[in-house]
Amino acid sequence: MDDIKRNTAEILLKIGAVEFRPENPFSYASGLKGPIYCDNRKLLSHPAERAKICDYFCETLKASGIAYDHLAGLATAGIPHAAFIADRLNESMVYVRSKPKAHGRRNQIEGDYSEGQRLFLVEDLVNQGASLNEALLGVEDAGLKAVGCLSIVTYQMEASQEVLKSWSLPLHSLTDFNSLCDAALEMNLISAEGKDQLIDWQRDPKAWSNKN
Repeated sequence: MDDIKRNTAEILLKIGAVEFRPENPFSYASGLKGPIYCDNRKLLSHPAERAKICDYFCETLKASGIAYDHLAGLATAGIPHAAFIADRLNESMVYVRSKPKAHGRRNQIEGDYSEGQRLFLVEDLVNQGASLNEALLGVEDAGLKAVGCLSIVTYQMEASQEVLKSWSLPLHSLTDFNSLCDAALEMNLISAEGKDQLIDWQRDPKAWSNKN
């Protein structure tokens, strides 16, 4: 794995933002069970690690070469990271609600923007891609265009890859499921058998949940 993927994975594992429990699965809001839990909000409480993640975001964003008008944090966990990046680079930022407000102007996109402008989305985790798809629909409804997406983690799920493909949206993630598994094995946080279970889950989460 490259340095950013490896280092990001190690940071998340060391602060407990990502946990692996193949032998005692987590219960998800969907009702399914799974061997991984990602809570990148923990980064907010670790200034040194938070700053390093912002460094990696800025480096990745510049390396993408994609032109944009605003950074756009996705509610809720992507918003603070978009703010850190925007402050570091002295750039404009907006944020995208999970759904439009129920009052006032009923905005889903908050900030000062104009129709036709380009957004570079900032997300903390790309899992199955459902919340990302909802955000993209809101962006489209506002007459804006998403030109790229930054995330801290992607689970590299087939469903999310289909969402990204349908919107022709490039994803630039600091780390991914494979890198996290490799780092966890190297750090003795999981066994080789545990890694095999994780890979089985990633291939078919529903089938894995039914078996466990």
